[in-house]
Amino acid sequence: MIGRVAWALLGGAATITTTALAQPGPAPALPARDSLARVLVDRAAARARRTETLRADLTQVLSNPRAGTTLLSRGEFLQQGPTRFAFRFTEPAEDRIVADGRAIWLFLPSTMPGQVLKLPTVAGAGLDLIGTLLRDPATRYAITGLGDTTIEGRRLARVALVPRGSAPFMRATLWLEPRTAEIAIAEFQEPSGLLRRLTLARIRRGGRLPADAFVFTPPPGVRVVDQAALMGGMVPR
Repeated sequence: MIGRVAWALLGGAATITTTALAQPGPAPALPARDSLARVLVDRAAARARRTETLRADLTQVLSNPRAGTTLLSRGEFLQQGPTRFAFRFTEPAEDRIVADGRAIWLFLPSTMPGQVLKLPTVAGAGLDLIGTLLRDPATRYAITGLGDTTIEGRRLARVALVPRGSAPFMRATLWLEPRTAEIAIAEFQEPSGLLRRLTLARIRRGGRLPADAFVFTPPPGVRVVDQAALMGGMVPR
């Protein structure tokens, strides 16, 4: 269901002297590649904080190594602030995920015909993975530089992020544009073993979004399954 939707190690050494025992020494320096990677990720996070709206073409590839299957989806991603986002898929057609600021709606007729899932907003971290990743990354993740690579003629910097605590993924790899710190590709290894790769293109920031970008009305005759109510809580209406 969610798969249809639809993102490090430090080392150092020190010489101990009598003076060093009396005073704490400086923290071990990060390797140059890791230091540059951290700066680049911080720039990407700062850019995300300044962005009021975002719109981008989206391609998602979901791989299941255990089952040996690969699922390809295409569409558009829109975001306004931390709690409003939408996946509007064209492949498969009619599939939608909409976070309207009060609840998250999953309408996926390609895999769940005849029903809509209504989730609490706290579920957004597992859906808007890039947005989750860019919230205070320097504190929440160990960041490692993996060097540069070239994809379709574009030079991109590869960076790995491993969560220091709980997260909806075990490891994320980003391909970033070095000059702008824009994320071109984000890949996430999820606890289930699934590998999710998101490719963003034609990214537009700060523009006007459609008036109905974050509005979802369940189609007539479709059953609404309120997950928050089933768990004993209520989603604000």
